[in-house]
Amino acid sequence: MKKLSIIFLLVFGFNLTYAQTGVQINFDQLKKKVEKSNADIENPKKNIKDGTWIDRADLMMEVYESQLFNSNVGTDLATFKLLLGGQLKNSVQEEQDGVLVDKLITERAIFYFTNNALEKWEILNPVVENCLGTAYESLKKAQEIDIKGKKNKKISELYTKLKGLYINEGSNCYSFKNYNCALNSFNNVLTIGQLPLLNQKDTAFYYYTALSAQLAEKNQEAVELYKKAIELGYTSEGNAYSNIDQSYKALGDTESGLPYLEQGFTKFPKNQNILIALINYYLNKNEDPAKVISYIDKAIQDDPSNASLHFAKGAIYDKLTDFDNAVVNYQKAIEADPNFFDPYFNIAALYYNKGVKFLEEANKVPAKELEKYDSLIAAANIEFRKALPFIEKANSIRPEDKSTVETLKNIYFRYRNESDEMNKKFQEYNEKLQNMK
Repeated sequence: MKKLSIIFLLVFGFNLTYAQTGVQINFDQLKKKVEKSNADIENPKKNIKDGTWIDRADLMMEVYESQLFNSNVGTDLATFKLLLGGQLKNSVQEEQDGVLVDKLITERAIFYFTNNALEKWEILNPVVENCLGTAYESLKKAQEIDIKGKKNKKISELYTKLKGLYINEGSNCYSFKNYNCALNSFNNVLTIGQLPLLNQKDTAFYYYTALSAQLAEKNQEAVELYKKAIELGYTSEGNAYSNIDQSYKALGDTESGLPYLEQGFTKFPKNQNILIALINYYLNKNEDPAKVISYIDKAIQDDPSNASLHFAKGAIYDKLTDFDNAVVNYQKAIEADPNFFDPYFNIAALYYNKGVKFLEEANKVPAKELEKYDSLIAAANIEFRKALPFIEKANSIRPEDKSTVETLKNIYFRYRNESDEMNKKFQEYNEKLQNMK
């Protein structure tokens, strides 16, 4: 699954607002404000005023932001150090899941940075437990009291701010793989957006909330949320269709996801998750997975110049190990779009892998069967040479693609002694590959 933090920043235009750098946050003063707010809530003369609850909501959001030193997911490391003022106690670097992480430790929290951007945090000593939930309940109470809607503008502004903070908190939960916590935060985002005061659809957020529900193994909830995401037109490049199928299967329903896979495939024929799910469906039913081709052929009739459709057809034949038909359809994809990287790469991979198999067979041949060994080596070289123009073209389209550079290095390595030109090619791609590491 994708990391959500950066996605949220991009999709939802999350505004990063920072406090004045180097200013010490006075947590003792914040505690006193909270104590005063608590007293106001207990005061029967004050707790009937909408302003009391509005102020409380505002304060709780201030507490939340202060605990994070007014930063957000994605805040860069240098800026965050300035925001800390003098409250940094320690900083260390450690590897987590193969990634180098910077940990900044304060008295109240630990902050984790990946690639110099804030990804997640742990609050060790909160000023207030569940301050966002308290802010939410306070705004609802303010609305109840403000019957005439005189404070609608202020309440609306605070709800909008609260949505952003719930996005921040949900992303943090997701980063820790606490998917129930993420789901709760994201559901609050949706609920707040649907309030008449805001009336926002939050289209993309249905998908990300569904994803959290699925990972939390709340698959029935995930199904309903994916349906809404698909209805609103946000599918994460087709992933909603394969994900809803997975959720149905987790519920023991192997049939309800099929219409979504079929619908998704016609719209996103390059999506490998959908393609594989369709093939697996027919395999599990002991039917011919090539039935998927009928969907593609219908789509090609309507859109014959669609390179992605021809590529998808080639990919199916590829998975069915029908290599001749795979190449034919990959070639049609290239004819439709001469700069389409994937079919060039896949054709090259077909030939290259065939060459590797010949080499593997050759290595198993007894030393005395020299003629058979030479025959297999020759067959391997034929396949490698077939692959060469396609992988060269793929590399010209995506020069920074590491897999194409590595394949070219391997092929030219075999022919480096044939000529100076071949040796220069090997040296060129070998150097390029080294620079990529």
